[in-house]
Amino acid sequence: MTAPVELEPDYYLTNFQKLVQFVVSRYEALLSTEELRFYRTFQQLDINSRRLYVRLLSRKGVPSSAGPLFRLDKLTYTEIENLPGATRRLADAGLLQRNPPLPLQEWLPLFSKAELLDRSPRPLPRTPKRAELVSALLSGDTNPAALREAIVADVPLLSLQAAEHFNTFRLCFFGNLNQDLTDYVLRDLGLYRYENYPLDRQQLPFQSREQIEQHLRYYKCLEQLDGTLEAGPDAIESLCAQLPPGIEGDATLHRRLERLRLTLARQLERLEDFEGAERLYRRCTRPPARERRARIAVRLGDIDTGLALCREILAAPYDEAERVFAENFGYRTAKKVGCLAEWQVPARYRPPTHTVVLPRATERVELLAAAWLEKSGNAGGDRCFYVENSLINGVLGLYIWDILFAPVAGAFCNPFQIAPSDFRTSDFYPQRRTAFEQRLAELDDGQWAQRVWRTYRGKWGIANPLVAWEALPESLLELALARIPAIHWRPLFSRLLADIAHHRSGLPDLVLFPAGGGYELVEVKGPGDRLQQNQLRWMAFFDRHDIPHRVLHVTWQPS
Repeated sequence: MTAPVELEPDYYLTNFQKLVQFVVSRYEALLSTEELRFYRTFQQLDINSRRLYVRLLSRKGVPSSAGPLFRLDKLTYTEIENLPGATRRLADAGLLQRNPPLPLQEWLPLFSKAELLDRSPRPLPRTPKRAELVSALLSGDTNPAALREAIVADVPLLSLQAAEHFNTFRLCFFGNLNQDLTDYVLRDLGLYRYENYPLDRQQLPFQSREQIEQHLRYYKCLEQLDGTLEAGPDAIESLCAQLPPGIEGDATLHRRLERLRLTLARQLERLEDFEGAERLYRRCTRPPARERRARIAVRLGDIDTGLALCREILAAPYDEAERVFAENFGYRTAKKVGCLAEWQVPARYRPPTHTVVLPRATERVELLAAAWLEKSGNAGGDRCFYVENSLINGVLGLYIWDILFAPVAGAFCNPFQIAPSDFRTSDFYPQRRTAFEQRLAELDDGQWAQRVWRTYRGKWGIANPLVAWEALPESLLELALARIPAIHWRPLFSRLLADIAHHRSGLPDLVLFPAGGGYELVEVKGPGDRLQQNQLRWMAFFDRHDIPHRVLHVTWQPS
């Protein structure tokens, strides 16, 4: 058993310093004067002041107009010597403000209900609701200065400064503002091992200050999203006007802006502001923009426009899900108005199905089915594995490992990525099209399995978004590479690569290797369970490519 890893008491400071130094070493020319001043000021502080600053930066303070708020009497960090002294030095450096002059209502969230009741200069109702208590406190005739003196005078209060500058460093390091220093901790604890990919300056995602500014502006808009959705159409229009215009060639920013516009448009649609929703959907190229436009048109009685959009999708579908929508919605709409001349009934594939009655047990139904399949073989010696999405995804991940981690511009921001930043997007395949086509062509030379084995043994345990190591034992991999022919691997890999975000799930639960040779993919459905649409699409695909498959329905024996 591996001994637990013990982190240094100030591991967070080490990680913070690595992050900011990484960004300065690669992006110094793109950082503002204020951001560089923040970096240099921090570097000149004593170690205890740096520890305190990073501790506060990592905590969720009370938001205020002066920066995140904290109470010094609530801070306890054993590794920081002389906490009040560190506070003074941070204040002298401009990274902390002590007792900033704020309206009382901005300080009140730092105090508990019990404290407010105890410190109030006049009796307050002992209401269970904090909001009512605060309202009663602020609405009385007590002088505001006297009220502030009574509640906060003897409590040392702090507001963190320059935190917005760290957002720029975080954005440059992670490529987003959703991640934090936890990723370092996961590495240090040994929970993840990362591939060693190049991080050359010319391959990093941000190549201009304007890019950085627009991404920061996008995240400021994103912070307002929840309140905007609740506020109504006018607030949505206002937020749309604040969105950055986008940068030519910055596919990541384009995706983020489209995702936000789609969310806003969908809310306008729910609020029955169809004109505003249509206007926003028209600015989006990705699904489900055309689908929503078609639905809006039909809802408003404009059948011709709805059907025209379905035809447009069918002529050039963005992905398989959009094509399936256009086939089904177009047919149903045309049927309602009696103009079916050009619309065919959508195909409904019915996979081969077998039903088996098994004794009820506490084990997963997939494991029970696997055991039954092994025992039911005529010759004995059949092997059945519970793989779900791990087998085909895993073999693909091993086969394209070097392409997945190749130095594509903008794909990698820092050393802690298990996948390129565009992995789950429609840009993933086109960005690497030539390399993928060449690699798939190598399936014909009969040597491709050797590449898989070399990667399997050389990269074991390193994080890869397609490879679940513990679900891919050697015994399974050996049978899969020997039994599943290249003529089947090629279409499987091609479909996965075409739309990894949607196609990496929905694969069958089991793979059966009969003693007599060959293989079969088996989807298990327990009592009351039914095939999902992505599973049906996979099985229709198997049928087109003669890949052996079936559905095994399990019912329970009567008690």
